[in-house]
Amino acid sequence: MGFGIKRRIKGVIDKSIIIASEKSLESHYENVISNIRNRGSRKIRFAVYVVYDSTFGGNSIIKKMSESGSVWDPKIVIVPDIYRGKDFTLKTYLKTKEYMVSEYGEDMVLDGWNMADVYYDYTNDFDVIYYCNPYDDLVHKYHSIRHASSNQVLPIYVTYGYDISSFYTYERLRSIAINSLWRCYTDTVFSYQDYLKHETRKGRNVKLIGYSKMDLLKDSLESTPPSERKNILITPHHTVNDRYLPLSNFLSYSDLILKLPELFADVDFVFRPHPLMFVNLVNNGIWTEDDVESYIKMLKGKGIIYSSGGSYFDLFAKADAIINDSGSFTIEWLFTGKPGCFVKNPNLSESQLTNLMKKAISKYSIAKSEADIIAFVEKIANNDCSTGEYVMDEWVKTNIAVNYPHVSEELLIDLESSLV
Repeated sequence: MGFGIKRRIKGVIDKSIIIASEKSLESHYENVISNIRNRGSRKIRFAVYVVYDSTFGGNSIIKKMSESGSVWDPKIVIVPDIYRGKDFTLKTYLKTKEYMVSEYGEDMVLDGWNMADVYYDYTNDFDVIYYCNPYDDLVHKYHSIRHASSNQVLPIYVTYGYDISSFYTYERLRSIAINSLWRCYTDTVFSYQDYLKHETRKGRNVKLIGYSKMDLLKDSLESTPPSERKNILITPHHTVNDRYLPLSNFLSYSDLILKLPELFADVDFVFRPHPLMFVNLVNNGIWTEDDVESYIKMLKGKGIIYSSGGSYFDLFAKADAIINDSGSFTIEWLFTGKPGCFVKNPNLSESQLTNLMKKAISKYSIAKSEADIIAFVEKIANNDCSTGEYVMDEWVKTNIAVNYPHVSEELLIDLESSLV
């Protein structure tokens, strides 16, 4: 998590302010709920505010809402990231919109921006707004949680990625945005405990429901036949210049990645970087746009598949192993039961990680050098990992895979019990 923004956790607030306003906020939401219950015969109008296609975890939720007989009328609103400059904003906005239209059709997708200087406020056109982004400083005020909390709508947050950084996690849990939500659906036993301890409202607006994004992984795992060749997924993180969360090792191992196909001709490699990795390299003046294009060209020239954007469950299903220094991927990969190699940055300390992330890393082979990475690939290449008979760890089942693969069903049951 974190997404590389240090000032976007807007308005970390004094506990006394929340305590004083919590009763009025709860009273406000009770009024909104009453209005929804008295809506008559119309369906419940539900919006998902999506900033990045890669952080949208509600596919299974929208799918169930769209089924015949559902009480829901879902829409997707494309929300621009106004934090990183016009070029990045336009590029990511169009990419996200293209993906969402391809998944749900034009009728279900609404523009939150005219791609110039107009931002559209749909707040009071919906009964419930599902925020994929919990950082109000990232978006226009019309698309913020704080704006929704003062209008006739119920703002909810469904986790888009696991909490891995102690700094970013605890700051976010104390933010006005999180504490203004009607309901926050969290994912793991560890994360729920963090809300109880660190959120200003001490978890009173939080429910442990599971990680809805992963519901669709089961279908991918069961429908993907084993490959004749070994397949390894490489997923570098974006934290190339982040003192609070120094996960990324990409600059140290970028040359090795290009050499792997030569060292292991019988293995297929897929390169799937965090969507902000190359952006951060350029924004920090480490690489130029030409450097990025040149590297991607070299990857493809070496026969490495370059993957970006959209769902990645097909990659998880096909891969026999992962080489990873990422955040949420470190935990998501545990659902597969397949082997993983976590490449540890020498500047990373345990105090910078949540208890969840520390435990997840312990499930991996740890690499601290090129030799360690090569040894891991050799292990995968020389063992039979093609049967697809992978078993989820019992600890993962209990602590991480809460309600998997039925999280979306549980979430809708919870919502409908309050609103129908």
